[in-house]
Amino acid sequence: MHPSRALRRFFSSAAAALLIPWLSFLLPEIFIHICTDTSAFSLAFSVVWAGVFAGFLFALPQRPARILFVLLYELSAALAIIQAGYFEIFGKFMWLADLAYLRDGAEFAGSVFDYLPGGFVPAAVLLLLWGALACHLRPKTTVSRAKFLAVCFCVITAIATLPYLLDASCATDELEQGLGTDYYAGKSLRRAYDLMYDAHKVYSLCGLYHSAGRDIWVHLLEPQLPGNKSEETQELARIESYFAEREPAAENEMTGKLAGKNVILVLMESADDWTIREDTTPTLCRLMREGINFTNMYTPLYGSVRTFNTEFTVNTGVFSPTDGSLTFTYCGNDYSESLPNAFRAAGYSANAFHYNSPSFYSRGVMEPSMGYENYICYADYTEYGNHFSGKLYEDTFVLTNPDLRANLLPDEPFFNFVISRNAHMPYSSDDSVSKYAIEQYPEYADADACDEVGYYFAKMKLLDNFFAQLLDELEQVGELENTVIIGVTDHYSYSMKDQKRVRELSDVPVDLMVEKTPFFIWSSGLEPMTVSTTLNTSDIAPTLLNLFGLSPDTQYVGQDAFNPSYSGYAIFSDGSWIDSNVVYQNGEVVYEFSNGAAAQTDIEQMNQTAQDFIEINNLILKTDYYSK
Repeated sequence: MHPSRALRRFFSSAAAALLIPWLSFLLPEIFIHICTDTSAFSLAFSVVWAGVFAGFLFALPQRPARILFVLLYELSAALAIIQAGYFEIFGKFMWLADLAYLRDGAEFAGSVFDYLPGGFVPAAVLLLLWGALACHLRPKTTVSRAKFLAVCFCVITAIATLPYLLDASCATDELEQGLGTDYYAGKSLRRAYDLMYDAHKVYSLCGLYHSAGRDIWVHLLEPQLPGNKSEETQELARIESYFAEREPAAENEMTGKLAGKNVILVLMESADDWTIREDTTPTLCRLMREGINFTNMYTPLYGSVRTFNTEFTVNTGVFSPTDGSLTFTYCGNDYSESLPNAFRAAGYSANAFHYNSPSFYSRGVMEPSMGYENYICYADYTEYGNHFSGKLYEDTFVLTNPDLRANLLPDEPFFNFVISRNAHMPYSSDDSVSKYAIEQYPEYADADACDEVGYYFAKMKLLDNFFAQLLDELEQVGELENTVIIGVTDHYSYSMKDQKRVRELSDVPVDLMVEKTPFFIWSSGLEPMTVSTTLNTSDIAPTLLNLFGLSPDTQYVGQDAFNPSYSGYAIFSDGSWIDSNVVYQNGEVVYEFSNGAAAQTDIEQMNQTAQDFIEINNLILKTDYYSK
């Protein structure tokens, strides 16, 4: 038979009606597998699910089958492109609910393509176009009763094999890592699947379709089922048991050291540790030198939004959820344990300040939810409609505008939260703030072979100006002696395109340590102190409450940095962790802080601690624990 005739016969056969959709549904999985660091075993799940989809379409009448194919395929391709692109930028996957954050990131959409490999966009476009072509190639078929029953049998058989694939995938992961079946790290992948705390791990286990289906079931459908009240009772008991096993915090030598003083808490957007140096940020260096300087503070990413994750955790002591739910979902929770609520209960006023609109990250809702009386947007105090115009280029606007200054430094005890903006990405001449900063400080234009670094330093200079002027303003109103200034960074410089240069400037032996960021507490007359304990963002709230003598009878997932019984650690959302001895990542110790340090750490116990920490953090939000 002539090849062309055989090809035409194939494209008119029932086999083609099955195989074309089957192979098509594998393409998004293959695309995401090529673009990301995932297990090849996840392809097996997608082979099964692609077959299930193809069989289902085969059993439908022609017209609905074509329409449904295009919808399913394009949604799958779009999801694969989003996940692969997100992984290229952030090194992790997102839950479906995280797509709600896309609106808030839209203003930086133009920068996204700078972080993607050259062939990513053409490949993504071809992936989307294939759906239309495959729909055209799929032949018309008539489904007989025998074919329908055969397809049903194959679909049921395929679905029935999925639990065995799950077990096989977990076992394969253990073998690839050279781990025994009882070794804790070998079980972490299945635990991630059961608890749904890390989207990348779940995907690595079971691929695009199965992980998306489980995401929808666990986060959207299952919570609506009856019986959740009894489940909540069990979850509350789990939290109580967790806290009961931990030694309760007691007063220590730092308790109440700063009691009664005013507070200005500054979220120093993107102020990485390597960007703070005497020639660029002399004021910040002074505050760190004269105050309490926490040299091993890590700000892990939980959820999918770095800045708001740290903002939320600093204020509430709870990380953003890692289980696929949005932080905004819990805006109605009781946050009576939060910093602003604790200070307000002690007679302070509490307000949050930022240049951006109340709708951005829903701060107009979330800041009052966390306990602030108001979210104060700078744009409401200027004639400029564009938030990126004029005086709003500098964070000092909150001090130079008389009305804002009066709110920031009122004639009553205050706890005020300032979210800085000056050091925010991007770092190039295309960014209006970067351009403004380098015009003000042209000496940084050639500061480094990497152009981004020069813009970064110029922006940091603007941030330092804010702290310098803040000190001056406090002195003018006679409140310098009575005010505590706290600086905490939301994340390391992950948004720089040249991440190799970031690693060099950070001077860290392993990548996970790049998450270390500055944290300091300054007060006039405070004895200078360096705290080298390994800490994480959730430790900030209990530490501050202890220093101000406001420690409530409340348990936090984090702990007071000055608690003698707390050895300190940083736990990351994928189960990695850092303590005083080692850095543990991807199922192994990747760095020892001293020779033989791994022998001083109970690895299995710390792994359990990490998993419990993540689980309890999520349950505190899910159950609205503090309202109980």
